[in-house]
Amino acid sequence: MQSTRILSLMLVLTIAGLLILPHAYGGGKWTILRNDDFMRNDGVEGHLQDVEFTNAMNGWAVGSQGLILQTTDGGKTWTQMVIEMERPVDLWNVYFRDENVGFITGVRGVILKTTDGGQTWENKVAINEGRLDREGNPAPAPLRRRLIDTWMVDEQIGYMVGENDTFIKTTDGGESWTGTGKRVAVGNTRNNFERIHFASPTLGWIVGSFGTILKTTDGGQTWENQEAGVDNNLKGIDFVDENTGWISGQEGVILHTQDGGTTWTKQKTDSYDSLYDIVFVDPQTGWAVGDFGTILHTADGGQTWTREDTGNSTPLYAVDAIDKTQRWGVGEWGIILGIGQ
Repeated sequence: MQSTRILSLMLVLTIAGLLILPHAYGGGKWTILRNDDFMRNDGVEGHLQDVEFTNAMNGWAVGSQGLILQTTDGGKTWTQMVIEMERPVDLWNVYFRDENVGFITGVRGVILKTTDGGQTWENKVAINEGRLDREGNPAPAPLRRRLIDTWMVDEQIGYMVGENDTFIKTTDGGESWTGTGKRVAVGNTRNNFERIHFASPTLGWIVGSFGTILKTTDGGQTWENQEAGVDNNLKGIDFVDENTGWISGQEGVILHTQDGGTTWTKQKTDSYDSLYDIVFVDPQTGWAVGDFGTILHTADGGQTWTREDTGNSTPLYAVDAIDKTQRWGVGEWGIILGIGQ
């Protein structure tokens, strides 16, 4: 009888907690922090492809035609930053190694680097060592491929991946980049590397088109193919430790590993909407975002995924989270959703 009363009391307190402090349980309602271009009508237009927060207050979002937005108040307000480039191009990725050093990348091999937390940015050039002249001889030249994702393994060594199997490396902290990017004739199959993620300085993965999963155990010196079990285009990846990770992709697919990527199993999502990005804040709690404003949430490591209501049907291309209570998503027509601050 006593144990029954204790259990009943615990249930009542849990329900009360969810009603009074929903954020404490990873819940809470997503709100529109920045409306779409049509509703906002402030002259600052463009799709947003990626979002990155360095702490609970400071964040960045990047997108089409050189659009760069910054927030210093947790996403409540966003201001446009204009950075000098050869010409405005679509930006696809913003990544910070720490609160000072960060990179923005985009089409035509654009690389921007900051060392002062985003106050100033410098243009960097990547060299395509795989380029050949008409006679088939090596002819290194600036790489003009779309750069989709970045990861710095340490202060000096880092990688970028992108369209047509583009893979480049830095050994000097991002001052210079070299690697390869293929040329693919019109009508031929194109394979894109969409994301790169390291769970430790030696253990990392690349995901991409047609179920591509590559794994390294030596810090990126060599990569080997892994069996995905699906042929969907894979778009997002996140690990919470060296063993536990998730991949999201086309047609609502989510893959999960508990053995460092040796095996991957498909999780049930009941969604057919493509999921472009995924983030976890601990082994149990994560979110995936995608087409038609889809936001899926799990509180049990992905055993179950539930759709969170946002009142928005605009495609979302990226998600970031600091913890259970603070998270953001960005997408088409410049929309930004958030929860927390």
